[in-house]
Amino acid sequence: MAEYKKIKSALVSVFHKENLEPVIHALHDLGITLYSTGGTQTFIESLQVPVVPVENLTGYPSILGGRVKTLHPGVFGGILGRRDLADDVKTLEKYNIPEIDLVIVDLYPFEQTVESGASDQDIIEKIDIGGISLIRAAAKNFRDVLIVPSRDEYLALLEILKERSGETTLEERRRFASKAFSVSSHYDSAIFSWFGNDNHDMARISLNDGKVLRYGENPHQEAVFYHYKNSDTKVTLARSQVLQGKELSYNNLLDADAAWKSVSDAYHSVTHLDSREAVAVVKHLNPCGLAVAPTQMEALELAWAGDPVSAFGGIICFSGKVGREIAEWFDKRFVEIVIAPGFTDEALEVFGKKKNLRLLVTPIRSQTTKEKIIRSVSGGILIQDEDDGMDTEFRNVTAIEFDQNKMNLARFGVMACKHLKSNAIALVTENENGSFWLTGAGMGQPNRLDSLRQLTIPRFNLKDGIKIEDSVLISDAFFPFRDSIEAANEFGVKYIVEPGGSIRDQEVIDACNEYGIGMVFTGRRHFRH
Repeated sequence: MAEYKKIKSALVSVFHKENLEPVIHALHDLGITLYSTGGTQTFIESLQVPVVPVENLTGYPSILGGRVKTLHPGVFGGILGRRDLADDVKTLEKYNIPEIDLVIVDLYPFEQTVESGASDQDIIEKIDIGGISLIRAAAKNFRDVLIVPSRDEYLALLEILKERSGETTLEERRRFASKAFSVSSHYDSAIFSWFGNDNHDMARISLNDGKVLRYGENPHQEAVFYHYKNSDTKVTLARSQVLQGKELSYNNLLDADAAWKSVSDAYHSVTHLDSREAVAVVKHLNPCGLAVAPTQMEALELAWAGDPVSAFGGIICFSGKVGREIAEWFDKRFVEIVIAPGFTDEALEVFGKKKNLRLLVTPIRSQTTKEKIIRSVSGGILIQDEDDGMDTEFRNVTAIEFDQNKMNLARFGVMACKHLKSNAIALVTENENGSFWLTGAGMGQPNRLDSLRQLTIPRFNLKDGIKIEDSVLISDAFFPFRDSIEAANEFGVKYIVEPGGSIRDQEVIDACNEYGIGMVFTGRRHFRH
């Protein structure tokens, strides 16, 4: 049998008042005494509903510009007093402190104030003190008190008031208390993040809006997808809009993120075209196709041609809005997800025939996001900076000058290779009209010689009409031995880009000189595990 408690009094102190009006009327209709202060009191009075000023409980007016209103035993005693403890009841009676059965709070909008670009002083004034204290006090005493910790719970409270005339169960009060501590801990995490931690000896990660997925990486694994604020950037994959299709799975989300990041970096890396479109095709976190071209259709066809076998069932991401022609191109091709900044009505009509196909809308991301990458190990987590930005140093290290006309292609190639799993080798090629595309990719091998011989070159050789001597080979990390240079020469490679940094760099440079290969060092490694 559920243990019901009747709400007889309520303290209301909120910032956002949307959807609060029906709650106030419902409380009044049930004869519940209302206490309030400041703007909330004024709001209640405007509804012609009686309300007792908190000052009547504290004996003090609001002071210090509103910084202190409710912080007083006359308020917190009524919230924290244990109804089943005789000493507590006697204390409340002795000091004439009324019991408070319901607390409704909505905190100052701290995060929104930070995002608005407000001054430090304005941000500091939005650090709620009284509200957070009310939430914690009421949640602690959930056996006797119901806490409504944010505007997100106004309607849930209204339902309780209407269904059971203000009676609550212990289970309900405990559930609301759990939400209350979630609100308070997230609020404190946001404040901590704003203050910063230059020593990096502490971190706070607050996860909200969790969505249970069908399963994890495999059907026997459970998984949940959480949204969380990772940086100041407002454009993230998690904020994308899903227009149609099946629910996104754990693997779908990882691949979609990889495709979105790949196409964004590819787009930003190419600046020589007056008009450009980028397209990425991703499978199991690796770009199997990536291209930047003057037109969207050409970029799509080149990206797909990068590895048409792997493209089946892949994730496709566009840098620009997708129209009917592109949608019709997929008529006989199976893909899991299409991502773009937008879709025309005509494109949506065509894609709508594929009910399971997911369509995601999100802009491409900026070159520098300052996001953090978070991964777990058994018993801990690792946090690192995102591998942001473009490589700017291309230092010629060989006797053969690296062709300056290949530099734009080299920049694109570094971004393509950066998104492949290590050990990664990429071959990129430029078409006559200035289009760049990923023509060979080797990834995920324990040594880069295998990536080169067994994956990159065979995939390149499947393509007609392109020459390897006109392409550029990129390595995500330094070559530890000259054997990879010997293999590259065997297949006709004439241009190589790598970060350098090996104790055998000179040995590798000597091999390039011996074979007439031009090579540049970038000084930046791009491991991806």
